[in-house]
Formats: sequence, structure tokens, C-alpha cells
Amino acid sequence: MNAAVNVVEVNAENFQSEVVEKSAHIPVMLEFYADGAEPSQQLAPVLRQLADEYQGKFLLARIDIQANQQIVQQLAVRTLPTIKIIFQGKMVQELEGPQDAAALRNLLDQITMSPLEQVRGQINQLMEMGQRGQAIELLQQVIAQEPKNYVLHAELCDLLIMENRSDEAKQILAALPDDTEGVQAPKNRIQFIELAENLAPLAELRKEVDDDSSNLQSRLDLAYRFIVDDQIEAALDQLLAILKVDRDWQEEKARTTMIQVFELLGKGNELATAYRRKMFTFLH
Repeated sequence: MNAAVNVVEVNAENFQSEVVEKSAHIPVMLEFYADGAEPSQQLAPVLRQLADEYQGKFLLARIDIQANQQIVQQLAVRTLPTIKIIFQGKMVQELEGPQDAAALRNLLDQITMSPLEQVRGQINQLMEMGQRGQAIELLQQVIAQEPKNYVLHAELCDLLIMENRSDEAKQILAALPDDTEGVQAPKNRIQFIELAENLAPLAELRKEVDDDSSNLQSRLDLAYRFIVDDQIEAALDQLLAILKVDRDWQEEKARTTMIQVFELLGKGNELATAYRRKMFTFLH
């Protein structure tokens, strides 16, 4: 979606449809401007760039103050540049004077963040603090409010599995649609746990690989152990080592396992991105 789709000129005739009604679904940023005014000329390209960057997460509604004095008076616009943000029919932010892109981007991130993204940020903080139980409680509270948000259920399953509550997770997973976003992560985690159940202890597998680095099965088993032990980077290193020796071994087992690990880590994960590049280098 290009910027033009996310930018609209607003006047008294279309204010209701373009601003009030659309704000029920996405934030609408009102940009008050005047042709030829230097403050407007400086800010306009910044706002258009943000409209392009956010790809429909907000609508930029431009209002020419010279042609729309009624709107200017109703919304108490006193100076240029002025920005007002309306969301769900309410004014949520008002900015006067010059604005830089970084500050506007920070503001937009807060306003356009979905409930799931907000929860995920809080969960990540709790996980970093080692408070997995509290993260589970937080997710359960949100799910009680949004019972049909299956993505949250998938997130909960993954945390439950990490907390050795796989039976609870399996019951939830059984009721989720197969195409639920993020559902593959807990499914993969359960699979890795099952694969590692009957393997030798971690120390023993390490020794096997040290004694015979060409033993690809030992490397794969060690990777499984590392994954279950939450040593993901160490696991990916073992899988890359298998790729380096024989990319086709066991029907490309190393490559397909790496993809499962990437799904486990989730979209945008820095470790997954780095190892995707490494995997691509080995394969090509």
C-alpha cells in the first residue's frame, strides 16, 4: 500500500467520513497546513514519509487552514504546524510546533500497536526478568477479555510448554484452528521435547560429537538437546555444521530443523534472522 492511499485531503464535507468514521478503526493524524508556509513545508514530507512507512496503520488527513476556517475554529488550531490525532472518535494527542521524525515515530508506535503487540512487549520484559509464571498469568487475563484471539492462545501454549505444563498446552492446541498465527511454535517445541526424551544426556552427546565430529546423527541429537535446554544458538551451530558436511543428509534434515527453530523464535527475532543468512550462505 503506497503513501497516496494513506493520505487524504479533508474539508467540511468529508470530515465525518474520512476522519470521524475512519478513526473507529485506525488512528487519524490531522495535519493542519497552509500552502507556502515554511513550517508546513518542512513538516509535510516527514509526515508523508511516515504514512508510507506505516503502510496503513494510520491515516494522514491534511487540512488546509486557509480553506477550512470552520474546522480550524472548532478544533482550536492556533499555530502552524499543528498535529492532532483522533482515534475511536476521540482526540488522543495534540502537538504544536516543529516535530522531528523520531518523536513522531515513537508516538505512532504507541498508538498503532495492537493489543497483541502490547502484551508481547510486557511478556518479553517478564521473561527477561525470569518471571515466566507472571507472563502466563498476564496472558490468561488478556485471553479472558479476548477469548477468540487465537494468536494469544498460541502464545500461552508456548509459555506453558516452557514451564513444563505440556499437557495443558496440548489441550489448548487441540482446539485451535490449524491456520492460527504462531501455532507452529508450540507444536515445534512439543515435537523437540518428544524427540529429546529418549536421547542421551547433554554431556554425553557433547562428548560423542567431540570424539567424532563426522557423526551427523550425534550432532542432530545434540541440537535437539540444546533446543530443549533453551540453548538455541548452540543448537543452530550444530545444525549448520551438519549442513556444511552434507546438506542432503536425511532428506535435508538439518535445513528443515533450522526452519522449525526459526518458527520457534518467531518473526523479527534477531537470532533467527542472523542464522537464516548463514543457512542461505551454506545452501547457495
